[in-house]
Amino acid sequence: MIHSVSGVSFRGDAAVNMQDLINSPGKYTSQALNSEMPADSFENNTEKPKSHKGAVIGTIIGLLAAAYIGLGVAVNKNLLKKIDNPEGIVQKTKNFFHKIGESADELWKKVRGKKTEGKSETPKTEGETK
Repeated sequence: MIHSVSGVSFRGDAAVNMQDLINSPGKYTSQALNSEMPADSFENNTEKPKSHKGAVIGTIIGLLAAAYIGLGVAVNKNLLKKIDNPEGIVQKTKNFFHKIGESADELWKKVRGKKTEGKSETPKTEGETK
């Protein structure tokens, strides 16, 4: 047999505000949003953080240019010498860097106006052959 609930009154008390009863937290209610909580991303008007891609790329290019110049100076001062018959990866690597240094040294000589090896100082005329 089903018994009705007789001990519960929904009339409320005259001294109690009915709106407070409705808004009172219950067992399954979530906490009200605090006004200090950050707004959603679409409501946030702050700018996006700047990218550092340009600085990273500029640093890499600068380091490569410094290495290129350094290899050219090393070849010019005979600190980096070419190995005739390279054996192993270390000697082959030294020859690779020597080749890069030679190109940097030749470029520097062209910029300064000095003659490079194997090239004549005087310009050729139309009638001359090699």
